[in-house]
Amino acid sequence: MKTLILNGWICDGSGNEPEQKELLLENGKIKEIVAPGSFTNTDADIKINAAGKVVAPGFIDAHSHDDTRKLRYPQCKSKLLQGITTVIDGNCGSADSCIPGKVNEYQWQTPEEYAKIVNDLKLPVNTVILAGHNSIRRQVMGNRPDKASAEEIKSMQKYLEAAFAAGAAGWSSGLTYFPGKFADEAELKALSQVTAGTKKIYTTHMRSEGDDLINAVEEAVNVAKAGSNRLQISHLKTIFPRNYHKIDELLARIAEHQKTTEIYADRYPYVYSSTRIGQILPDPYDKIPDISRRLQDSVLYQEEVAAALQNSPRDLATTILIAKNKTLAEIAAENGKPIEQTAMEILMENAEQTAAYLCMSEENLKRILALPYVCPGTDGISSQLDDPSNEGHPRAIGSFPKFYHLVSQMCPIGETVRKMTGLPATIFRIPDRGFIRKGYIADLVIFDKDTLDSHAGFSRENMMPVGIDKVLVNGAVAWDAAEPEKVNGNGYFIRVN
Repeated sequence: MKTLILNGWICDGSGNEPEQKELLLENGKIKEIVAPGSFTNTDADIKINAAGKVVAPGFIDAHSHDDTRKLRYPQCKSKLLQGITTVIDGNCGSADSCIPGKVNEYQWQTPEEYAKIVNDLKLPVNTVILAGHNSIRRQVMGNRPDKASAEEIKSMQKYLEAAFAAGAAGWSSGLTYFPGKFADEAELKALSQVTAGTKKIYTTHMRSEGDDLINAVEEAVNVAKAGSNRLQISHLKTIFPRNYHKIDELLARIAEHQKTTEIYADRYPYVYSSTRIGQILPDPYDKIPDISRRLQDSVLYQEEVAAALQNSPRDLATTILIAKNKTLAEIAAENGKPIEQTAMEILMENAEQTAAYLCMSEENLKRILALPYVCPGTDGISSQLDDPSNEGHPRAIGSFPKFYHLVSQMCPIGETVRKMTGLPATIFRIPDRGFIRKGYIADLVIFDKDTLDSHAGFSRENMMPVGIDKVLVNGAVAWDAAEPEKVNGNGYFIRVN
């Protein structure tokens, strides 16, 4: 099968500015990259006219949470339609692929078996996995707050080794979530030692992104140094206005450590974060895994927690309960109750409900997005755009178009595209992807450089990204704006050795 892409502006993912060239694809790979007009007499099965459009490597989602979601909704439309051709799953310590699992009719005991399921499904996007510390610790220790014993650490190390043998690109931690928040630095260093002598990267949702941000960076670097000395900081940010000023020290610390350690980061282009509603709990209530049941069992405990929420680390008034697309202030006003009482009742119903938190600075966001070592990530799950019950942060469908729109105002197009393609491919060592080079896999996105953007919001209106023309995965068209309802599956599990 031969495909020609004609008349496009090729942006190769290296940081070079777009050049008008033509591509010949054959058997899923880039066979030739030549000057315009070179293929006039070439026989091809498919010809794609990319006149006026940018042809770039497929976008790589450096921070995804699709491990099990893609088994339930294999069309992966929210990722594919924004130009993403490869996702890095297993972030923030949560990686169902590296422990025994079951989703619908799919069941696996090992990462190898999970990889086979992904390949058999022929998903529209490619999959790279990370091993997840939280998932592994829970498998070994449950949600116990105990310090891990030597035997328990050995058991966790074996899970990491199995994931790496199956092709995991590295491992992740989520140190504000259960049970990762119970792990000390010594435990993390012991696990990191499994990567010593390899290039497997350590990615981390750090222990703090606000009040103790600088110490959290130091811990992250220490853990990386105990292993491969390669670090990816997840969704790099400074949360809460009282911490916005720390951006200068944060970036200075990273720059200093980059002299001896490979350090990268990802970031979604929004100032609202999103995670479980349980994050509104202050200490010590934030360390209770079964908080909902505790609240349901005791009226006195309800009163205690409602009072404690006056000291919530989050701004309750602007917190959005995504299921209702309303702020806690709006819900409290509707119910005629104090906001702390309303928040407690929501926690009592289910502390795992998804919420969004207005906690970041627009100015700091732009500074971080423009950094040469920062790539985009959705920090989201794949979804079907036509499912109104599918709640979530607009980052799940809008991160890459919005990232391009913002960053291309601060950086040249070539550099903007590099951050979305070649940079994450380099960070996670994804073979033969992220660049338009002869012999590389033909994961490509064709887009309009002047209109690429997202207008998605929490209301779930205007969900479709604009400006994407075609997405090719492994040499075949996976999505075409001319046939927006049609999705073709040609992705597979990518092993990173």
